[in-house]
Amino acid sequence: MAGKRSIRPGLTLLLVIALLIPQLLISPRQVDASSDKIDPALQAKMAADPDKKLPIIVEMVPSMAPFAAGANEQRAQAALDLLVKLKKDGRPVGALPLINGAAGFANAKGINALSRSSFVAFIHEDSTIQPRGGNDDPNVTRPPGILSAPYPRVVRADKVWLEGPTGKNITVAVLDSGIAPHDDLTLPTNRLVAAVNFAGDRGGVPDRGGHGTHIAGVIAGNGTRSDLSKRQAQPAWSGDADQVEYVGIAPGANVVDVRVLNQQGFGRVSSVVRGIEWVLAHRAQYNIRIINLSFGAPARRSYRLDPLTAAIEIAWKRGVVVVVAAGNGGPNEGSVETPGIDPFAITAGATDDHGTLPVTDDELAWFSAWGTPPDESRSKPDIIAPGRRIVSLRVPGSYLDTLLPDRVVVAKSGADYFRLTGTSMSTAIVSGVVALMLEHRPALSPDQVKAILIGTTQVYGQDSQSPPTNPAAGGAGLVDAYAAVNSPPLGVANQGLRPADGLARALYPILYGQPLSWNDPNLAGIAWDNLAW
Repeated sequence: MAGKRSIRPGLTLLLVIALLIPQLLISPRQVDASSDKIDPALQAKMAADPDKKLPIIVEMVPSMAPFAAGANEQRAQAALDLLVKLKKDGRPVGALPLINGAAGFANAKGINALSRSSFVAFIHEDSTIQPRGGNDDPNVTRPPGILSAPYPRVVRADKVWLEGPTGKNITVAVLDSGIAPHDDLTLPTNRLVAAVNFAGDRGGVPDRGGHGTHIAGVIAGNGTRSDLSKRQAQPAWSGDADQVEYVGIAPGANVVDVRVLNQQGFGRVSSVVRGIEWVLAHRAQYNIRIINLSFGAPARRSYRLDPLTAAIEIAWKRGVVVVVAAGNGGPNEGSVETPGIDPFAITAGATDDHGTLPVTDDELAWFSAWGTPPDESRSKPDIIAPGRRIVSLRVPGSYLDTLLPDRVVVAKSGADYFRLTGTSMSTAIVSGVVALMLEHRPALSPDQVKAILIGTTQVYGQDSQSPPTNPAAGGAGLVDAYAAVNSPPLGVANQGLRPADGLARALYPILYGQPLSWNDPNLAGIAWDNLAW
C-alpha cells in the first residue's frame, strides 16, 4: 500500500543509539556520587590519593538498546565516551564489549562523576593479575644434574596416549606472558597456530617473561628436544621413557598464544577480558575448546561482582572449558584467588608428587590455596594436579630464566628445560587432560567435562605423613586422565548456580526480553542451568 513504509531493524537500532548516547554523555539527572557503584578497594585508593588516575573498568547497565544485535558494542562505546567526557580527570584505554564496558583511568573526581550516571552499573578497579608459578620450597635442595618429570604418568596421561588420544585437533588458548616457538611445539609440525598481544608491551619477542611458554609445554609439549633418538619424523610421545624425558599432557594438541601479561608477569583484568573476547571471536577458526588461566589476583569480593568471572562465565556458556589456578596463598583457608573463585570454572590446586610415580606418597602442596569463596557454599579447588618442580620448556634470556638460573634442567639429550612450581602448572596439567577428553569425545559440554573430571579422580597420599588439615583443600581429588577419557558422561556440573552479575547484565535482556529483578536472589526465577548460545 502506498503511503506506508516499514523501518528496517538496522535503522531502528541506529536511531535508538543516536538517541541514547547523548543521554549517556549528559547525565539525565544530577545526583551525588553513588558509592554503591564503586568498588570498595577503589574507594580506599581514591581516598588515599584523590588526584591519582587509577585504572578502572566501567560497566554499563543493560537498558541501552537491550534487545538489539550489537548492543554490547554500543554500550562499550558509550562507556568509552563517558571516559572521554572526563577530560583531564580521566582517559579511555579500550572497549570491553564482552562485559558491556570499557577500561580507562580516572581520578577520584572523575570516578565520582561516572558514578552519577544512571547508565553506569558499576565501576571496578582494573586489578593487577600475576602468574601463579615460580615458587619452590626453599627448604628443599635438589642435587645437580638430570631431573625426571613424572607428572604425565602421575595423572596417567601416558596410558591415554597408548590408546590413541593425544589432544590432536583440540586447541588450548593460553592467556599468559606469551609463547615462544619452541621445537617441542613446532616440530615435526607447527602446533602454535596463532598469537595475539593484549599486554601493551613491545612486540617482536614472543615471550619475554618465560611463564607462558612453560605453561604451553606442560599442556602440549611433545618432547622433541629431549628425544635422544631425534625421531622428528614421528611422534615423540611413543611411550619410550628411555628416549623421551619431558613431555606435556596432550602432546598432539594445538596452542594459541594470547598475551595478557608483561615480561615481569603483571597484567590487568581488562587485558584478560579482551583476550577472552578474542578467543570467542576466533574459537571456530582454530577449534579453541579450552582457555587456560594460570594467574590470579586477590579476591576481595564475591564472584558475582567480578568482571573477570563474568567474562569467564560467558566463555563457559559459549562452549569453552575454562581452567583456572587456585593460587599459591595456602595453606591457610580462604586463600583462593580470582578468577579461581568462580563456581563455574574448573579451579586447580596443586600436589607435590615428590618426583615419584606412585601417588601413595603424594601430598597436597603446602602453597595450594583453598577455601569457600565469599557468597558461595561450594569450596575450591575443584580438583588437584601435580604442581611442584614441574619441568617444561625454557625461554633463554627471559625474565624467569634470568631471575631463577638454578631452575635450568639439562635433559639427557643435552637440551635445556626449566623447572617451576605453583598452581599455574597444576592448571596446565588439567587443561591438557581436558584436551585428551575432548579429542576422544568432542561433543562434551563444559559442564559435562567438569562433572567427569571431579567424578573420576584418584585416591592419593595413603602413605603421606602430612595429610591435609581439611579434605576440602584437595577438592574432589587427584586428576586421573585415563579414567576421565574413558568415562561415560556423568551428568552435568554447575547446576543451580547463580551467574556473575556481569554475565546476567550482558545477556538476560537479550535472551529473555525482560528486565532483571536484582533483589531476587534467583534472578526472577529464571533457570540458568541450560543457558548456552
